[in-house]
Amino acid sequence: MTPGPVEVSPRVLQALSKPMIHHYYKGFIDFFAQTTDNVKKIFQTENDVLILQGEAALGLEAAVINTINPGDKVLVLNSGPFGKSFGNYVQNAGGKIVELSCAADDAIEPGKLKEILDVEKDIKAMTVVHCETPAGILNPIEELCPIAKRHGVLTIVDVVASLGGVNVKPDDWGVDLCVGSSQKAVSAPPGSTMISISKDGWDAIDRKKNPIKHSYTSLLDYREAWIKERRFPYTPMITQMYGLAEAASELLEEGLENAFRRHKIVADACRHEAEKIGLRLWAKRREIASNTVTALGIPAFTSEAEIVTQMAETFGILIGGGFRETKGKLLRIGHMGYNATLTNINTTMTGLRRVMEGLNTTRTTAAPTSDYA
Repeated sequence: MTPGPVEVSPRVLQALSKPMIHHYYKGFIDFFAQTTDNVKKIFQTENDVLILQGEAALGLEAAVINTINPGDKVLVLNSGPFGKSFGNYVQNAGGKIVELSCAADDAIEPGKLKEILDVEKDIKAMTVVHCETPAGILNPIEELCPIAKRHGVLTIVDVVASLGGVNVKPDDWGVDLCVGSSQKAVSAPPGSTMISISKDGWDAIDRKKNPIKHSYTSLLDYREAWIKERRFPYTPMITQMYGLAEAASELLEEGLENAFRRHKIVADACRHEAEKIGLRLWAKRREIASNTVTALGIPAFTSEAEIVTQMAETFGILIGGGFRETKGKLLRIGHMGYNATLTNINTTMTGLRRVMEGLNTTRTTAAPTSDYA
């Protein structure tokens, strides 16, 4: 029950055991095309969709370095460790970072975005994370990206921890490069990153002064090979594609709206039980908490490491702690994809209650569970 990678279904495990096949056999070409079409449906987009053979970082870096020229001013929305890390890719591309930040327990405010874009007139692109998993917070992409587009700004969005678990609509929201991944709410093994690219996105790629070509990160190479000629710029990870295809099929069979509803039900149950235990939601407001992961504050009488270790050793349940800036400050319970069931979350929260009760009673000077460090 961590924020990913998540467990995968028996159907996905079975798909991963299929025999190897030559990637230029017509049957595999057709299979890859059908999988791409299914991923496109999960993105709810009419834009081009690419499936790159690598973990999410490949897609996130590719989205930036294929569009940003040296000297371009890029607005990085820093809502946590992953939002901030977009700046590394901007620096690699030679871009100039303008940063808009928010508190660690909050989401980016659309009003503040408008204020900075009204002042900074020459922003080329904006990067933002939809679900900031280290804090369990969902940024309002549906409000942020339209503001950026009205200012003529290219929008690059990380939907790695939201795609498949909450509503993502790149076309309606004005997302130019929308980057998802396989190992979160889509419930496939790590190793695939999926990108939807709008017309404005391709225009930015085509206008790049020194375009990225003959590179594992090249979106142009993939367009020339796959979109135009139905071939691959490099050998695809065939077994990984079997797993992704089966996971995508399962998600579409369930229906996206049903999947979103399931994630909300499980997230609500998680937070209800957390409140009964005496744990507070990390997010400043409940409405900004993501339905794919819940972050909880840690009482003063214990520690992240102690809780995570006891959950694993006593009950065999893996939960997450903080990450980078939030390390040691919170617990994270992933309820995404195949893991997002009431049985799983009820079992997890029962175990967490027992761990917290045990830790509290062993401290002769224990603070009440509502007191936080």
